[in-house]
Amino acid sequence: MADTSLATKAGVADTATAASSTSAELEGTRPKRSIFRSVPFQIAVACGVSFTAPGMWDALGGLGAGGAAEPYAVSAANALVYGLFAVVCVAAGAINNRIGLPYGLALGALGYPLYGAGLYTNNVSATTWFMLFGSALCGISAGFFWAAEAAIIIGYPSPRDRAFYLAVWQTAKAAGPIVGGAINLGLNANRSTSGAVGSATYIVFIAIMCLGLPIALCLSPAEKVWRRDGTRAVVTKEATWGGEFRAVFRLLVTRRILLLLPAFFISYFYNGFVSTWLTTYFTVRSRAFSSFFTNFAGIFSSFLIAALLDRQTIYIKTRARIAFCTIVTVLIGTWIWATVLQKQFYDAPEKPVFDWFQGGFGKAYGLVFFWTFAGQAFQQFLYWLVGQYTTDLSSLSRHTGILRGVEALGQTVAWA
Repeated sequence: MADTSLATKAGVADTATAASSTSAELEGTRPKRSIFRSVPFQIAVACGVSFTAPGMWDALGGLGAGGAAEPYAVSAANALVYGLFAVVCVAAGAINNRIGLPYGLALGALGYPLYGAGLYTNNVSATTWFMLFGSALCGISAGFFWAAEAAIIIGYPSPRDRAFYLAVWQTAKAAGPIVGGAINLGLNANRSTSGAVGSATYIVFIAIMCLGLPIALCLSPAEKVWRRDGTRAVVTKEATWGGEFRAVFRLLVTRRILLLLPAFFISYFYNGFVSTWLTTYFTVRSRAFSSFFTNFAGIFSSFLIAALLDRQTIYIKTRARIAFCTIVTVLIGTWIWATVLQKQFYDAPEKPVFDWFQGGFGKAYGLVFFWTFAGQAFQQFLYWLVGQYTTDLSSLSRHTGILRGVEALGQTVAWA
């Protein structure tokens, strides 16, 4: 009996000790949660790369034809970018799953400075071969970038925080062109004629683009990231490279993706037209103003559409239908507007060139503003829609690779 009592007491003591040890371990675990492994830090890294690399790329595009005097060579270079981007991005979702999203994001940041350098050489010496070379490398790396970044923004946060981080990301995407546009405006505000922007503009942009790679290397793998609700991202990788590519193909031929392909294709189709529109009909400083101010249209529309899509009192299918119909109506309206204006400009005795806030500037620039307003809202809607289909990070990577790849295919046609 005594032995039994002693054994019981020893068992209780061992249990208490184990419980105390477990509690201590749990308490000790919490302070070890590094902020560098948190979701906000990972989103900040992704947004930082978006700001420095494609953000500055968009700012150059906002000048019209990458700031060049004539749009033709730059339009060909952009068609090359998007053509390679389209091919690589569809496969990049699978490749990023194998090599890891941090390496995919880093690879994605490599090509943008070379694209900027190519535009610089074309601006100062009319050298097209290096511009095309930089465009090719940018197209390849951009495929990795966009497949990785979209998966990070949608997959790293918990589902209840996803809409908030999507809005933050859209703002960060627009912040790059806004800052770049402010640089453009400051360097070119006194240039009231059409033509190419100053070479100093390119140097500033290239320097900022070079920051993308070191920032990307700060991203943590999904398995090491902690969420505030205690959960972690679901990652179910295929066992082999072949398995990943087969998974992409299986997804590509599903009914829901096939039905969405036309929407993916036309979502950024307007960009090529806007670039040529700005180059043809606006002075340098008007284009600089556009590269700065137009991005606020995208921020405004992103938060508007997010407010609708996050409204839990409305059934999810109803939200999706309202958003889609509203966006498509605005986009159709802008194309009708563009057709009417283009007919007027063709019929004019001389080609009009608009300086900021002078006669005719409002109606010609308003088209650019509302194109961006509707286009960014559509982009936000498509990412939200893809996020409804799966919460698995590997599957999201494949979804976003297809989304961005088909978008790029549409832009290739638009720029060609």
